[in-house]
Amino acid sequence: MNTLTTTLIVLFCFLSFESVAQNKDNFESLITTLQDKDSQEIIYTVQLGAFMKNHREGHFNNVENLFSQTYSDGMTRFFTKLFKSLPDAVVYRNKMRQDRFPDAFVLGLDGGFDRILIEVD
Repeated sequence: MNTLTTTLIVLFCFLSFESVAQNKDNFESLITTLQDKDSQEIIYTVQLGAFMKNHREGHFNNVENLFSQTYSDGMTRFFTKLFKSLPDAVVYRNKMRQDRFPDAFVLGLDGGFDRILIEVD
């Protein structure tokens, strides 16, 4: 392996690690925004499923940034990742559909998770 190839591999690994770290920080920031009932900022997420009772054990194994919210209708909805832009959420939805969640769709939520403002199939 030549020096250029080694340098590119190291750079790629570094940038990938940085991206993961930024995504985690970004996720924590956006989840805090959603937990603020007064926030009117729209945050996009991908819904993977909704269940009246417990979901099947292992159903969401290896899903990055998985979180859930139980709503007044008794349904617990499971979401993955958070985005500030709709196009980014749609790209991730498409990935999740290809992976193992063919019914995944995008939601736009505001503070407190109370209102679903946008639904994109």
